[in-house]
Amino acid sequence: MALAATAATAQGQDAVRRLTLKQCMDRALAANYDVQAANKSIERARTMQGTAWDIDKTDVTLGQDPTAGGNPDNALTFSQSIEFPTVYAARHRQLKAETQAERSRADVVRAQLRADVAATYYQLAYQAECVRLLQRQDSLLGQCNRHTAKLHEAGATRRMEQLLAEKAYRENQLALQSARGELSTLQLQLSTLLNTTETVMPAETGLQALSVPYAAYGFAQTAEGRYAQDKLTAAERAITVAKNGYAPTLSVALRQQLVIGSWNPYNVNRARFDAGNFMGFEVGVGVPLFYGATKARVKAAKKDREIAELEMNQSRQQGLQEYAACQNRLRIAAERMRFYEGDAMKRVAEMGTLSKAEYDNGEMTYTEYVNVLQENVNTCLKRAAAINDYNQAVIALERILGKVGE
Repeated sequence: MALAATAATAQGQDAVRRLTLKQCMDRALAANYDVQAANKSIERARTMQGTAWDIDKTDVTLGQDPTAGGNPDNALTFSQSIEFPTVYAARHRQLKAETQAERSRADVVRAQLRADVAATYYQLAYQAECVRLLQRQDSLLGQCNRHTAKLHEAGATRRMEQLLAEKAYRENQLALQSARGELSTLQLQLSTLLNTTETVMPAETGLQALSVPYAAYGFAQTAEGRYAQDKLTAAERAITVAKNGYAPTLSVALRQQLVIGSWNPYNVNRARFDAGNFMGFEVGVGVPLFYGATKARVKAAKKDREIAELEMNQSRQQGLQEYAACQNRLRIAAERMRFYEGDAMKRVAEMGTLSKAEYDNGEMTYTEYVNVLQENVNTCLKRAAAINDYNQAVIALERILGKVGE
């Protein structure tokens, strides 16, 4: 049984892949489906740039007049209509602006993914620390429970102490079970972000406080700011394209003499002109006399630009609010973490030393000694929670500033 348990433990350790935060981010950026979809959108927008020079189809017409000879009515005609050149140039600039907007949107997706990976990574590290502390407390309370049961059987302690020991042991087992379940859920979330079937755990052991990014908030420097500005630029390019609807269209037609001599139902002379087969050409200009639809399209394009500007202002305002909230959250979390990192842990160490000495000298019962050790473990759990809250606040601030993973 011991050998089987050792083999199972070794197999479980091999199944867990320990990765650093950078390795997790690199994997996520390479394999995440949201990033892949964003890259496909960029490719699609870049491909759509080829539609800027969308020229109408060439008309090929065969005309035959059986009552006439080799006149222009008996010819093969090639005709082509094109937009005014400024239309194609404006459309090309608009499609380029839309491609740039897709690139900026992909940057937003990648920034959010890095933040999600970092938040899940450190949440997973915190949960692993909770499991470790609860396991240590489980061993402690299990020993206390067994010792109290023996004392009660020997008549050396009351039934109430035995019930309290059993209750504490059972509650810790439930807390440990819940912590392990949360750990498994976070592992699944991180594996989903990385698009892998492996069970991933942080490479670092224990909890370390992250450093605060020292940078001023600037909406234009964030991924959301660049995306909003690029959307506004694309909307302005769309207005230019709509205004080009007032431009005229051009057309040209070339005729090539073509007489079908065998088709002569009226027995007329259908001889061709021997001097040459070129019968002439036509050049036309399409003047937009009715421009109501174009005027409506220009007006709608201007509304789209106003909407894009309002969305950018809303995104800027929301970013400022989130930045202020993150600063406040970080300040509170930092104060709480400093307490547990400083005074609280000093008291835990002092309580551990004093309780051990008093228990060895017979000044403290075993139950009281275990209660002190249990309180020390609970303080360590609160310290871990304080560090995790601080790290999550730092990650949220980095996300606002666009500094996650830098």
